[in-house]
Amino acid sequence: MARIVKNPFIIGHPARGVDLADRVDEVARIQKALADTSGRLLVYGERRLGKSSVVGEAAVQARIAKRPVVVVDLAKVTSVEGAAQAILDGVNKEMGRRWKNLASSLVARFRSSRVQFGAQPDLAGGAPTVTFSIVPSAEAEKAPGTLLTETLDAVETELGARDAELGLVLDEFQRLAQWVPELDWLLKGVFDSHRRVAYVLSGSERSVIDAMIDSKRTGGLYKMVDVMPVGPIPADLFAPWIVDRAASTGVAFDLDVACAVIAVAGPRTRDIVQLARRVWDATHMAGHATVSDVAAGMDDLTREQSAHHQATWHRLKSDAHRRMLTLIAANPAIELTGTATLRRYRLGAKSTVNRILKSLITDEHVVAVSGGHNVDDPFFQRWIEVNTFKEFGFATPALTDRAQAATK
Repeated sequence: MARIVKNPFIIGHPARGVDLADRVDEVARIQKALADTSGRLLVYGERRLGKSSVVGEAAVQARIAKRPVVVVDLAKVTSVEGAAQAILDGVNKEMGRRWKNLASSLVARFRSSRVQFGAQPDLAGGAPTVTFSIVPSAEAEKAPGTLLTETLDAVETELGARDAELGLVLDEFQRLAQWVPELDWLLKGVFDSHRRVAYVLSGSERSVIDAMIDSKRTGGLYKMVDVMPVGPIPADLFAPWIVDRAASTGVAFDLDVACAVIAVAGPRTRDIVQLARRVWDATHMAGHATVSDVAAGMDDLTREQSAHHQATWHRLKSDAHRRMLTLIAANPAIELTGTATLRRYRLGAKSTVNRILKSLITDEHVVAVSGGHNVDDPFFQRWIEVNTFKEFGFATPALTDRAQAATK
């Protein structure tokens, strides 16, 4: 019976160990921060760069070093109550194995909101999992930050009573700002008073985070946190990793193929790994991939996601939004407010163009880059090239040319 070989490029869940591309220095720095209760680290960067994988790997390494760590994914919660519950659930899961009666002790430390805990059956037949439910007080409903502060204070106080320390990661922490006014100033107060928790904040909404850390006058986290940006992995590090991961399964991706994958899908880590995964799927039976396979893989993924991209296109607020997105896809350096551009493409007044561009950025369709703007999603970029360029008289770029250019 033939051995089943798994695709070595992981996208369905956070990558760990050899599945994590590079990021050795970043993992080491976050691991160190999780062991230092005297400092606070903020990790930030654009979406799909692998921040959650990096943070998760650092947490794994910290636990191996016997350091308790809780990672709370705030991207999955819809309220402050959900965030508070996730924090308590995570702390109890991590520390409850060490300490008896932790859940009841945490609950007893709340003075305003009502917190209860119960048992959720384990579907695999193991021990039930303790879960928390929170009913905020009238005070907490009026000032949601009260509940968040009380939750973090309960953890800090419990650790103090037990003479223990904990690393706590709040992933996509900036989402709390939707419900907690002046989140950065609330966190400053927490950080000033806590001595038992090593906090690591991770987030991807650059404009929200910059407002918290850049201004001495208005930013509550100004000089309060160490900042670690997570950017694209350099191609000279990423390409050999792609080659090695494919080779681990007996499939030959040479450096030209790996560089073509990065050039066509880049610069976001997840997009690159997703394209590499598709190329591997298409070529592993043959045992080797070519640059042409990279172009074919990109077009396959674009067609596969076509319904999603078409829905996104039609959800744009106006034809002016669609025209501007097409122009950016065709020429990232285009001067959108130039007189000739405004007249030729019927974009409206300069103020209208600036308002539309801001909304495209806010809605994460466009990202600002040095010298202009890019369509955020490379697969949506390709869909636009294939489906809308003809109306504007633009030639649809040949992906083989883009892929081949990366090998020169």
